[in-house]
Amino acid sequence: MIPKHIAAANDRSEPELFVPRWFRISTVLLVLISIVLLLVVLGERVYTSNLAVAALVCVLVALGFAALLHVRAWYIGRKEFSSVYQHVLDGILLLDNRGICVDANPAALALLGASPEVLLGHSFGQFYVDSRQFFRQWRDFLALGSQRGQVQLLGPDGSRVAVRYTISANHLPGRHMMVLCDITERLEAQDASRASQERLRQVTDNIHEIVWMMDASSKKVIEINRAYETITGRSLESIEHDPFSYVDLIHPSDRELVLAKLEDAVHSGHFDEEFRIVRPDGGIRWVWVKASPLPRCGSVVRQLVGTAQDITAKKLAAAQVAEHLAAAESARAQADLARSEAEAIRKATLAITQNLRMDAVLDTLLRCVFEIIPYDSASVIFTEDGERLFVAREAPPAVAGRQLVTLEVNENVFLERVVLTKKSVHLADTRDEKEWRDHKAFPSVRSWLAVPLVSSDAVVGMLSIGSAKPGFFTAEHFRMAKSLAIPAAAAIQNARLYEWAAIYAAERKTLLRKINDSPKTSEFDEELPPGRFTN
Repeated sequence: MIPKHIAAANDRSEPELFVPRWFRISTVLLVLISIVLLLVVLGERVYTSNLAVAALVCVLVALGFAALLHVRAWYIGRKEFSSVYQHVLDGILLLDNRGICVDANPAALALLGASPEVLLGHSFGQFYVDSRQFFRQWRDFLALGSQRGQVQLLGPDGSRVAVRYTISANHLPGRHMMVLCDITERLEAQDASRASQERLRQVTDNIHEIVWMMDASSKKVIEINRAYETITGRSLESIEHDPFSYVDLIHPSDRELVLAKLEDAVHSGHFDEEFRIVRPDGGIRWVWVKASPLPRCGSVVRQLVGTAQDITAKKLAAAQVAEHLAAAESARAQADLARSEAEAIRKATLAITQNLRMDAVLDTLLRCVFEIIPYDSASVIFTEDGERLFVAREAPPAVAGRQLVTLEVNENVFLERVVLTKKSVHLADTRDEKEWRDHKAFPSVRSWLAVPLVSSDAVVGMLSIGSAKPGFFTAEHFRMAKSLAIPAAAAIQNARLYEWAAIYAAERKTLLRKINDSPKTSEFDEELPPGRFTN
């Protein structure tokens, strides 16, 4: 039994038929006229008069006309309701208290795919996949007086249709109206959309790039895939809990620039940057982040969608390639330098050894040194008696008339190292050396090279090269000076031998001339063969 308050509520909720305004006004006027005329007729003064008879006739005519209008309105309203009932797109059924269908409109028959013989007079539960579900819902409906829900129905031909239903109680006494709305296509579209989203989620969760979506105005991350955990080392829950935590990932040195570029992307809609991120374990990785706007609303960018790719391996490979290229370039430069140095040494050696005169050898040596190692001052110093040195030639040339410059080996530890131990010396800054002693042989020297000139395992002298600039000479200068010292020592030794040979030849020539010019003193001397003489 339906509760009265529920039935009354259902009656109030039932839609009223449309009644024209003229009909309402005319009905009210007729009722008022009838009441006035009835009062006149019932009055004592006019009860037996002819006026009463006329008034009664008018009342009957007015009531008849009112009845005619009501019959017409009822007919028109019923016709309109029938038209709506027959042509509405949603299925409408009338069920009795047992759930048996007593009436159905054409839309309901088409929706269920059933003929009137199959539907009318039978329980609506026959269309449920599980009829017990229908009877449970029907009992709940009878208790509540109304029900809404969604169910899948099974047609007589085995086809399935999803409907959203609404049941209201006592549309007519003992008759309940059920309205069915076909939502099969909507559910199929939702299922297709859900499947598409699931496929998209599977794709995004199984790629190695971060796929993300961001609100452009607030810079809040809206969506992000599972690759975020692999690349950043942080969980998805962390960025879901704090959508702005990605800022802490950016390397402090890159953060300001990246955030400024992200702010520009709100207006331009494009972001394309390579920068570093810091993982929780302290590891640093390079990422390449690109973004584009979703369809704009006018000129305003609402959302940005993009990717983030780990390019650490690419960066390391590029760095290694650059390092190898630099090493190759350095090796090539060193090879070119070695070839140029070798060529310079070869030319210097040829120049030094072309002339056997000592003066020419020393001048050529200092000139070749300057071409290879630019200097402010240089000198060739010879040894004398092992413990004493003298400046044999210097550049720039000494002032005319200046006395011979000599040095004592034991007065300078660096000279001892060169002459006695046969080791070269390179001083970047003489002022940093406590044992350095200024000497007129090394005027205003701050950077100094000294290389021993060794011939036949004996030190014949040393090559001194100086600069007024501290740190001027490099390791390459030092190495080239030592390379040049070898042919220089040989050229100096050859020049000395040439000088000695020239002196010996001159002395021998003088002696022979004296012998030839002396008088013959005895017959014995006359009998001596040519080339023989006695003391």
